[in-house]
Amino acid sequence: MNWYAIYTKPKQEDKVEETFRRAAIEVFNPKLRRKKLVRGKNEHVITPFFANYLFAKFDPLKQYHMIKYTRGVRGIVGNPGSPWPVSDDIINIIRSRMNEDGLIVITPDIEIGDRVEIMEGPFRGFMGIFEKEMKDSDRIIVLLNTIEYQARVNIDKEFLVKK
Repeated sequence: MNWYAIYTKPKQEDKVEETFRRAAIEVFNPKLRRKKLVRGKNEHVITPFFANYLFAKFDPLKQYHMIKYTRGVRGIVGNPGSPWPVSDDIINIIRSRMNEDGLIVITPDIEIGDRVEIMEGPFRGFMGIFEKEMKDSDRIIVLLNTIEYQARVNIDKEFLVKK
């Protein structure tokens, strides 16, 4: 049996996953924890790594119809009646990025001395220099350059983009 990408209706990934699990179908629905600014406060939210998609391991000759017509499923990625398999290597690469909580960890490719722009929060739009990563791996120090003033600020690394 191979893995296949399942295209779901919006925000239906978890319901489809539960239905597949009850039918004894192996499912992989990777999740990502990120901070989101909600009403002026940073909140941690857990969202699907691939919005509207999850992976299922099944035999298309026997289970195609059941998968395709599960409530919440829009379709199976591929040609009608002939889905495209997803390599085990791809699934394993995604799994290798998961932490002990089963969530995907994304680390930006920012190195000391890189110019960065802050994309969210009160310093949004400011440019700075990546100075160092702190012990809490989700925080870094950025040296901000403003008009004739330099300041060091602690920023969540997911709020940065390398320039």
